[in-house]
Amino acid sequence: MDNVEQSLSRIRAAIEKLHLAAAQDHDAQRAHAARWLEGLFENIESREQLREAARKALELYRGGMGSFQDVGTAVMDDAVSGLRRALGSARSWLLRS
Repeated sequence: MDNVEQSLSRIRAAIEKLHLAAAQDHDAQRAHAARWLEGLFENIESREQLREAARKALELYRGGMGSFQDVGTAVMDDAVSGLRRALGSARSWLLRS
């Protein structure tokens, strides 16, 4: 199982992929969500902080403005799916400090 640093690295890579997909799709709402996510995962130092940030980030999958419920392109679907996987693994109780 991953440790906090590995999980953070995977999440940050997924956020970067989301940035690129948003730019390619000219999707201002998801570009804004990617910036918000960057800030959310900026100063993570512990497993507890990572789990809480991942919990907050997963709320983007519930729907609403800028949500990840309705992706329109394969590029965005890949970015959003990868981010969901990275966030889900960060929520695991098996994550090492």
